[in-house]
Amino acid sequence: MSAPRTLLSIGAAVVAALALLGFGFAWPFVIGWSLLVCAVGLLGQLVMPLEPGVDAPRIEAERHRRPTEISRMAWALNTRTGIAGQQITRRVSAILRHRLLRRGVDPEDPEDSAHLTALIGPELWDRLTGPAPTIVDIERALDAVDRLNPESPGAPSLAPHAPTIGQGRPSLFRRSRR
Repeated sequence: MSAPRTLLSIGAAVVAALALLGFGFAWPFVIGWSLLVCAVGLLGQLVMPLEPGVDAPRIEAERHRRPTEISRMAWALNTRTGIAGQQITRRVSAILRHRLLRRGVDPEDPEDSAHLTALIGPELWDRLTGPAPTIVDIERALDAVDRLNPESPGAPSLAPHAPTIGQGRPSLFRRSRR
Protein backbone atom coordinates (compact mmCIF):
# COMPACT_ATOMS: atom_id res chain seq x y z
CA MET A 1 0.00 0.00 0.00
CA SER A 2 1.30 3.43 -0.87
CA ALA A 3 1.02 6.48 1.38
CA PRO A 4 -0.70 8.77 -1.16
CA ARG A 5 -3.40 6.18 -1.88
CA THR A 6 -3.90 5.55 1.83
CA LEU A 7 -4.32 9.28 2.44
CA LEU A 8 -6.72 9.43 -0.50
CA SER A 9 -8.93 6.68 0.96
CA ILE A 10 -8.91 8.40 4.39
CA GLY A 11 -9.80 11.68 2.67
CA ALA A 12 -12.67 9.97 0.84
CA ALA A 13 -13.93 8.62 4.17
CA VAL A 14 -13.81 12.13 5.72
CA VAL A 15 -15.63 13.64 2.72
CA ALA A 16 -18.28 10.89 2.94
CA ALA A 17 -18.70 11.57 6.67
CA LEU A 18 -19.08 15.32 6.12
CA ALA A 19 -21.58 14.75 3.30
CA LEU A 20 -23.65 12.37 5.43
CA LEU A 21 -23.55 14.81 8.35
CA GLY A 22 -24.66 17.60 6.01
CA PHE A 23 -27.72 15.54 5.08
CA GLY A 24 -28.53 15.11 8.79
CA PHE A 25 -27.76 11.42 9.36
CA ALA A 26 -27.04 10.09 12.87
CA TRP A 27 -23.45 9.65 14.10
CA PRO A 28 -23.44 5.81 14.19
CA PHE A 29 -24.64 5.74 10.58
CA VAL A 30 -22.02 8.31 9.50
CA ILE A 31 -19.19 6.49 11.30
CA GLY A 32 -20.21 3.11 9.85
CA TRP A 33 -20.39 4.33 6.26
CA SER A 34 -17.17 6.32 6.62
CA LEU A 35 -15.34 3.23 7.84
CA LEU A 36 -16.82 1.24 4.97
CA VAL A 37 -15.63 3.82 2.39
CA CYS A 38 -12.14 3.84 3.97
CA ALA A 39 -11.99 0.01 4.01
CA VAL A 40 -13.01 -0.22 0.35
CA GLY A 41 -10.36 2.37 -0.53
CA LEU A 42 -7.66 0.47 1.36
CA LEU A 43 -8.68 -2.92 -0.03
CA GLY A 44 -8.71 -1.49 -3.54
CA GLN A 45 -4.96 -1.00 -3.25
CA LEU A 46 -4.21 -4.68 -2.79
CA VAL A 47 -2.54 -6.30 -5.76
CA MET A 48 -3.57 -9.85 -6.41
CA PRO A 49 -0.85 -12.09 -7.83
CA LEU A 50 -1.38 -13.42 -11.34
CA GLU A 51 0.19 -16.76 -10.49
CA PRO A 52 -1.41 -18.72 -7.66
CA GLY A 53 1.92 -20.00 -6.31
CA VAL A 54 3.46 -16.54 -5.85
CA ASP A 55 2.21 -16.07 -2.32
CA ALA A 56 2.69 -19.71 -1.33
CA PRO A 57 5.31 -20.39 1.32
CA ARG A 58 8.69 -21.51 0.05
CA ILE A 59 9.49 -24.97 1.28
CA GLU A 60 13.17 -25.69 1.04
CA ALA A 61 13.75 -29.15 -0.38
CA GLU A 62 16.84 -31.15 0.25
CA ARG A 63 19.30 -30.86 -2.59
CA HIS A 64 18.99 -34.51 -3.63
CA ARG A 65 15.17 -34.26 -3.73
CA ARG A 66 14.90 -31.22 -5.99
CA PRO A 67 13.50 -31.84 -9.45
CA THR A 68 16.15 -31.72 -12.11
CA GLU A 69 15.92 -31.19 -15.83
CA ILE A 70 16.59 -34.88 -16.33
CA SER A 71 13.68 -35.91 -14.13
CA ARG A 72 11.37 -33.44 -15.90
CA MET A 73 12.40 -34.89 -19.25
CA ALA A 74 11.83 -38.41 -17.93
CA TRP A 75 8.31 -37.44 -16.91
CA ALA A 76 7.79 -36.13 -20.47
CA LEU A 77 7.94 -39.72 -21.74
CA ASN A 78 4.45 -41.25 -21.73
CA THR A 79 5.00 -44.99 -21.40
CA ARG A 80 1.32 -45.80 -21.79
CA THR A 81 0.94 -44.19 -25.23
CA GLY A 82 4.60 -44.27 -26.32
CA ILE A 83 4.56 -40.53 -27.10
CA ALA A 84 7.48 -38.30 -26.14
CA GLY A 85 6.69 -34.88 -24.66
CA GLN A 86 7.79 -31.52 -26.03
CA GLN A 87 10.46 -30.92 -23.40
CA ILE A 88 12.53 -33.98 -24.23
CA THR A 89 11.82 -33.69 -27.95
CA ARG A 90 13.07 -30.10 -28.05
CA ARG A 91 16.19 -30.99 -26.09
CA VAL A 92 17.10 -34.04 -28.16
CA SER A 93 16.39 -32.31 -31.48
CA ALA A 94 18.49 -29.29 -30.42
CA ILE A 95 21.43 -31.57 -29.60
CA LEU A 96 21.00 -33.48 -32.85
CA ARG A 97 20.78 -30.21 -34.83
CA HIS A 98 23.99 -29.00 -33.18
CA ARG A 99 25.84 -32.21 -34.05
CA LEU A 100 24.57 -32.11 -37.62
CA LEU A 101 25.60 -28.48 -38.05
CA ARG A 102 29.09 -29.41 -36.87
CA ARG A 103 29.17 -31.89 -39.76
CA GLY A 104 28.00 -29.17 -42.16
CA VAL A 105 24.47 -30.51 -42.61
CA ASP A 106 21.50 -28.21 -42.07
CA PRO A 107 18.43 -30.35 -41.26
CA GLU A 108 16.06 -27.67 -42.59
CA ASP A 109 17.85 -27.29 -45.93
CA PRO A 110 16.26 -29.45 -48.66
CA GLU A 111 19.59 -29.66 -50.49
CA ASP A 112 21.12 -31.52 -47.53
CA SER A 113 18.32 -34.10 -47.29
CA ALA A 114 20.33 -36.93 -48.89
CA HIS A 115 23.29 -36.33 -46.59
CA LEU A 116 20.90 -35.99 -43.62
CA THR A 117 19.30 -39.35 -44.44
CA ALA A 118 22.74 -40.96 -44.73
CA LEU A 119 23.78 -39.62 -41.31
CA ILE A 120 20.71 -40.13 -39.14
CA GLY A 121 18.38 -42.38 -41.08
CA PRO A 122 15.26 -41.95 -43.16
CA GLU A 123 12.56 -39.56 -41.93
CA LEU A 124 13.98 -39.24 -38.40
CA TRP A 125 14.22 -35.45 -38.51
CA ASP A 126 10.67 -35.16 -39.87
CA ARG A 127 9.38 -37.41 -37.09
CA LEU A 128 11.24 -35.41 -34.42
CA THR A 129 9.85 -32.10 -35.64
CA GLY A 130 6.43 -33.55 -36.41
CA PRO A 131 3.30 -33.48 -34.28
CA ALA A 132 3.77 -36.59 -32.11
CA PRO A 133 7.27 -38.07 -31.89
CA THR A 134 7.42 -41.40 -30.14
CA ILE A 135 9.84 -42.81 -27.59
CA VAL A 136 11.34 -44.95 -30.36
CA ASP A 137 12.04 -41.77 -32.35
CA ILE A 138 13.82 -40.30 -29.33
CA GLU A 139 15.89 -43.49 -29.01
CA ARG A 140 16.79 -43.36 -32.71
CA ALA A 141 17.78 -39.69 -32.34
CA LEU A 142 19.94 -40.48 -29.31
CA ASP A 143 21.62 -43.25 -31.29
CA ALA A 144 22.28 -40.76 -34.09
CA VAL A 145 23.72 -38.28 -31.56
CA ASP A 146 26.02 -41.01 -30.27
CA ARG A 147 27.17 -41.85 -33.80
CA LEU A 148 27.84 -38.17 -34.58
CA ASN A 149 29.77 -37.50 -31.37
CA PRO A 150 33.39 -36.76 -32.27
CA GLU A 151 34.58 -37.14 -28.65
CA SER A 152 33.17 -40.64 -28.17
CA PRO A 153 35.64 -43.47 -27.57
CA GLY A 154 36.55 -45.07 -30.84
CA ALA A 155 35.99 -43.65 -34.29
CA PRO A 156 32.60 -42.11 -34.98
CA SER A 157 30.51 -44.20 -37.28
CA LEU A 158 29.29 -42.45 -40.40
CA ALA A 159 27.82 -45.62 -41.84
CA PRO A 160 24.21 -45.47 -43.00
CA HIS A 161 21.64 -45.80 -40.27
CA ALA A 162 20.96 -49.35 -39.18
CA PRO A 163 17.30 -50.08 -38.41
CA THR A 164 18.00 -51.68 -35.03
CA ILE A 165 17.59 -49.45 -32.00
CA GLY A 166 19.82 -49.05 -29.01
CA GLN A 167 22.97 -50.70 -30.30
CA GLY A 168 25.39 -48.56 -28.34
CA ARG A 169 23.37 -47.89 -25.19
CA PRO A 170 20.59 -49.53 -23.25
CA SER A 171 17.01 -48.78 -24.24
CA LEU A 172 14.95 -46.24 -22.33
CA PHE A 173 12.34 -48.91 -21.60
CA ARG A 174 12.09 -52.68 -21.50
CA ARG A 175 11.48 -54.31 -24.86
CA SER A 176 8.08 -55.57 -23.69
CA ARG A 177 6.81 -51.97 -23.26
CA ARG A 178 7.26 -51.00 -26.92
